[in-house]
Amino acid sequence: MIHNVSKFLTFKNIIRLVCAGIVLFAMCKCFFPHEHPISPVILLINRYPLQEEDKRFLKRVNPYGFLLSIPIHPGLKPKELKKELESVLGRSDFLFFIDQEGGSVNRLKHFIKEFQAPSPQSFGELAKKDPDKAVREVYEYGLRTGKALKDLGIDVVFAPLAEAASSEMIYQRSRYFSTDPKIAKILADAFAQGIDDGGVTPCYKHFPGAATSTDPHATAQTLDLSAETLRTQYVGQFENSSRWNCLMTAHATYQALDKKNISAYSPLFYRFLRKEVPFEGIIIPDALNMQAAAGSELESIGARMNKALAAGADVIMPFFPFSSDPKWMEEQIRQIRSPYIKRFQKKAHLLKRRN
Repeated sequence: MIHNVSKFLTFKNIIRLVCAGIVLFAMCKCFFPHEHPISPVILLINRYPLQEEDKRFLKRVNPYGFLLSIPIHPGLKPKELKKELESVLGRSDFLFFIDQEGGSVNRLKHFIKEFQAPSPQSFGELAKKDPDKAVREVYEYGLRTGKALKDLGIDVVFAPLAEAASSEMIYQRSRYFSTDPKIAKILADAFAQGIDDGGVTPCYKHFPGAATSTDPHATAQTLDLSAETLRTQYVGQFENSSRWNCLMTAHATYQALDKKNISAYSPLFYRFLRKEVPFEGIIIPDALNMQAAAGSELESIGARMNKALAAGADVIMPFFPFSSDPKWMEEQIRQIRSPYIKRFQKKAHLLKRRN
């Protein structure tokens, strides 16, 4: 009997058993996939405290993460919400995102009233007089920001805004570090490093830049720049985004790349981004609820999400109206085609929870 067992457990037979086990595991994954794959969406917390209907909705759609501070919920404590959502979703790898550039984009004040957030432009003005001091101060501000966000339980911040201002007359000029691409890049990179050292992941925006005199949220910008100009004068601002695997894109038509589609829905645009930075991380188009993200064939948010994912986006932000019915929101998310959801499972790990 012992001899027969020893004969069976030869090296070759063990290898065969291991291979058979791998094949069986692969077949199970194919025919019996995870019941709730992660949806490649970042959602708002539309209502707080969460209602039972909200919890059922979130459990069914299983989102990648949540953007906090929009809308404003008095009394919301991110760490407590995170624990509640862990119970609702049955997982702890979802992420909390926030916008925190400084100046007019100061979401931290909703949680820490006394938090001081100077505008990016103020560091650019300082850089004209003392570049070294500006870099030190913007790093310290990034570090302070990162530590404050870490204490709140935030994982990723949509900053720095790395694109250079095209002129002093652009819309919301204070959000931009400088009109000088070199200065803008140095300051953006220092701010990002400070955020990271503070314990939060920075996500650069808005590749490759679309700063004009009109509101980019309301109207998709059209930039008639050559591919060579984009390559040599714009792409470099975002090269460090690859360190953190996160990059947000603008809503704009870049004529040299694609005359028909805005960047969110342009395969040619995503191909350019992947090749020229080069970037292999997670690409997130700016919010798809913006008027700038509309199109004649994209009346529903579900259609917008599908087209952006089909073009090459990894994660989308639909940002439904605050009063939206959970059933309607689920109907929109359910329009996302299965291949895009399956594709995202291979990338979901690129951004990791840090808090």
